[in-house]
Amino acid sequence: MCRVLIIIYFFNITLSAQVAVNSTAVPSSAVLYLEAQKYPTTNFGGFLMPIVTEIQQASIPVSTVDNRDDGLMVFVSDPSTNKHCWNIYDSQQQTWLDIFCTKIACNSNILYQENFTTYGDNTGISGSSPSNGNYPTGVTKWTLSSYTAIRDGNTAYPGTLVDANDYAMVIGGKLDMRDLNGPLLFETQPINISGYNSVVFSCEFSQTGTLEYYPGQHTDDYNCGIETQGSDYIDVLYSTNGGATFTEVPNFSGLGNANHTLVDDLPGTVNFSVSGLSGNSLVIRIRFQNWSDDEHYFLDNIQVTCN
Repeated sequence: MCRVLIIIYFFNITLSAQVAVNSTAVPSSAVLYLEAQKYPTTNFGGFLMPIVTEIQQASIPVSTVDNRDDGLMVFVSDPSTNKHCWNIYDSQQQTWLDIFCTKIACNSNILYQENFTTYGDNTGISGSSPSNGNYPTGVTKWTLSSYTAIRDGNTAYPGTLVDANDYAMVIGGKLDMRDLNGPLLFETQPINISGYNSVVFSCEFSQTGTLEYYPGQHTDDYNCGIETQGSDYIDVLYSTNGGATFTEVPNFSGLGNANHTLVDDLPGTVNFSVSGLSGNSLVIRIRFQNWSDDEHYFLDNIQVTCN
């Protein structure tokens, strides 16, 4: 019985004293001291912080009623989100703070590219066919779709495209949008941009024919114009969270307006770009509208790069 009491007493003293690892000399200001040199060898080591994924971090039962967990530290290393950060818990704000994060080196600056050269002519969709040529299917790089399924009371695929002369197809190494009769949407698959802090998205727009725009016809974000006096425009939207929310680019380089990225005739080739993007996955949406057989909008040379 006496021996048990002595052991318990000694254990209590140890818990209340300063602690040193690999050393017997503890600085007076330290509660815990780690000596880098491993005793008795000449090798050196470091302090390894607990490593967790973001899901594991979210499961840590930090207190939300007092400050007992203020300053709790972990290192988040998550291959699924590419987050690599030293985090400290702030009990005042009840949140994990990024103290230092590492970013992925940009070894190859092209994260996504589409110049439409791998597709045969007349690949895409038309008013007479939902799929022409080697239109991408399955795990697609991009898709084409309409914003409406009814025109003049008749259902047509993909809605505003009525016959073989109405189409969005690859012709001559560019995606050609002809006589769409309403808004048609080009959309990329989600592009992984995790870990990059300055992503650039760029593409080229051009046209043939005479295009028009009538501001008074604008009714909402994409309904603008009727067939008898059609307004022509291009809208560029992007999402950095996989498509949960989108940002629309208005009036690019003064060639659009508050409602559209580009309107009316284009002054030759427009080199469009948006820079400084960051997030998890980038989705690009480009909305086109024109109304006549001799009106064409062209899309080419889409690139997503990291700086």
